[in-house]
Amino acid sequence: MLNTESMIEQVAHVHAIDQSSVWLDTIRLSTCKSCSMKSGCGQRLMNQATDCKRSRIQLPIPDEMPLSVGDEVILGIPQNAFIKASLLTFAMPLVTMLGFALMAGWLRLSEPATVIVAVFGLGFGLLLLRWYSQSDAVTNSNQWQPVILRQQKNVQVQVLHFRAD
Repeated sequence: MLNTESMIEQVAHVHAIDQSSVWLDTIRLSTCKSCSMKSGCGQRLMNQATDCKRSRIQLPIPDEMPLSVGDEVILGIPQNAFIKASLLTFAMPLVTMLGFALMAGWLRLSEPATVIVAVFGLGFGLLLLRWYSQSDAVTNSNQWQPVILRQQKNVQVQVLHFRAD
């Protein structure tokens, strides 16, 4: 059983089902307009870069959950995996850049040379990140894979009828 207390959850809609997998559409919530960090947020920039309002993912069909097209489900990603991925993505290139800049300072290189070495360090950090993300430790690990936690209960909406008198 999964520890659902430490999961980051997202609502998804069942788009299609085949023999072994279910295709889910996740909806990107447009909360950027109400967020106080809108001027410096990377997620906002990513959403602006793509016109895609939905992301489609394929997951194995859960055994204990009968699903049909149109159902809403709750997806979960372990919070610690999300934090680890965020730290790797942002910290690894910056740490290598700073390491290269410190090494250039230790070698007493000129300031322009230190800047160039730091930029090479940033590129090296990005290459390390790409290599790690394509390694067997990441591609064969299920820690990054979202899971279907439960079906979303459909809320019944009461229809109100108005009469014009």
